[in-house]
Amino acid sequence: MPKKTVEQIALQQQHYLIALKANQQSLHRTLEHLHQSATPISVAETVDTSHNRTVHRRVSVYAAPTALQHHWAGLKTLIWVERWGVREDKPFHEHIGYISNLQLSAQEFLPHIQQHWSIENQLHWVRDVTFEEDHARPGGNAPVMGAILNCFLLNIVRQLGFRTIPQGVRILANQVKRVFEFLTQGFPPPK
Repeated sequence: MPKKTVEQIALQQQHYLIALKANQQSLHRTLEHLHQSATPISVAETVDTSHNRTVHRRVSVYAAPTALQHHWAGLKTLIWVERWGVREDKPFHEHIGYISNLQLSAQEFLPHIQQHWSIENQLHWVRDVTFEEDHARPGGNAPVMGAILNCFLLNIVRQLGFRTIPQGVRILANQVKRVFEFLTQGFPPPK
């Protein structure tokens, strides 16, 4: 996320918890070095055993170095999250960093971080992988209109209770009249 966006969030006296992406290499390296060399303010761990997988999470919270606080509006903490376990009978181990203007304990950050992954998995991943939005051709209004239609289709598929998004898309692809009815009349009431 650009520093100007973070500055706007802070100016509006709002809170942020932002995942570090690959394009923020120096910030990520700083956090990784901090994780390896400093003692965290707090640490919390959870284990989730659902959906035929076991996921361990360890959240470590660090005070943001003064030098970084001058570059990121309101920055107070850096958070290092490790996730490891077994998914579909395959072991995995990954880590991700976050920055925040909140001063919370690791235990308090846990639900916010899990909520972030819920949004990532239920919305962004679906849009990127299923609808291939990252590969949309730039220019004009087509990418924006495509994204709007994809969100609409995603909502229809979820509202109708299909088991998977691709299954719902395949079934609705031949039911243009039914999709048009949703546009004009709304969704049927839940049963």
